[in-house]
Amino acid sequence: MPPRPSPPAPAAAPDVRPIGRRERNKRDKLRRILAAATELFTAHGYSAVSTQQIADAADVGTGTLFRYAGSKAGLLMLVMNEQLRIGVERGVALARSGAAPADAILALVTPLVEAGSRHPENTAVYQRETLFGTGPERETAAAEVARIESAIEEILRIAAASGRPHDPDRPARAPHRPAHDPDHPALEPGRSARDLGRTAHAIYSTMYMDIVRVCMGRAPADDLTGRLRESVDHLLGGLGAHNEGCK
Repeated sequence: MPPRPSPPAPAAAPDVRPIGRRERNKRDKLRRILAAATELFTAHGYSAVSTQQIADAADVGTGTLFRYAGSKAGLLMLVMNEQLRIGVERGVALARSGAAPADAILALVTPLVEAGSRHPENTAVYQRETLFGTGPERETAAAEVARIESAIEEILRIAAASGRPHDPDRPARAPHRPAHDPDHPALEPGRSARDLGRTAHAIYSTMYMDIVRVCMGRAPADDLTGRLRESVDHLLGGLGAHNEGCK
């Protein structure tokens, strides 16, 4: 009889040390600043809000405010970075729960769409600071942008693995069609990771340009969501069944 294997070593106990008062106070101040900046920028737009207004609404001094963000633009970056983080989590969760790929992808950029529709300058400042700004908020923004593209790729992988159909003509919230429906082919499970990565990049880049056009006043904001859906539907159509001419 072979010897019995040794039992696995017990897992290390998680670090459950309580958070100190100083750290709790820091987190509480950041929460209040983020909530105040979110409300004011959303309601009035970037230009109409001052750092003093945000400090007053958060019940902190301006000196304290600038310990959490180095400038007014940094405060907007804090707000948008947090909103994008929430959008990414929601979009991936929708995909995992069985939502249509286009719905999940659009959920990722909902914060940018809403900001661009209400106050285009908010999104314009965010994009400017993401590209040319300095400070830790810019690094976080760059990471969030990368997460959006990675999340699109994950949504495509989920759809391809499940054989979920892409139907751009379906009404909103309609039940999904069966994966074998020849009129609405499923996202192709045989697609390589490289193909999905390229498609994710194309989808993100196209959505980004649609949003930037609104920020620059080159396109109306009232139907931005509809234009984004058309773009996503068109690009997702390329992930359907095999092209017979390429076999």
